[in-house]
Amino acid sequence: MGIATSTPELAKEDMTRKETRASHQLRAVAGLCNAADFDSETLSLPLSERRIFGDATDQAALRFSESLGPVSELRQAWKVAFELAFDSKHKFMAKAFTLAEARGLEMCLSSVEATEFRKDHNLYVKQAAGSQPSLPSP
Repeated sequence: MGIATSTPELAKEDMTRKETRASHQLRAVAGLCNAADFDSETLSLPLSERRIFGDATDQAALRFSESLGPVSELRQAWKVAFELAFDSKHKFMAKAFTLAEARGLEMCLSSVEATEFRKDHNLYVKQAAGSQPSLPSP
């Protein structure tokens, strides 16, 4: 994304432009890489009023991702294949996802990455303590 200040509103605007996938990737990581879930009884409420089950960090990430687009679409398009949960001893987390729906490619990969992505590939997200999550190329 570079060195720039942004807001959820600017990120949403950025997602309408075809030349960049950074906001899409940020939305994908925030929506896929957390343990929080919306309370199904509050899904019809505005985002700010929805109840979320999860710790404060995961709640914030889920709310941010949902502000850019439905997290349910991300979670339908990508299924968890492997997860190494973050713990204080290892200071590291990792998740691997398999593609469940073709539209998942456009949700988080550039057009070049999407063309190179094969059905037998996994989307791998890793994060060490104090670093930003990354979506490496397949």
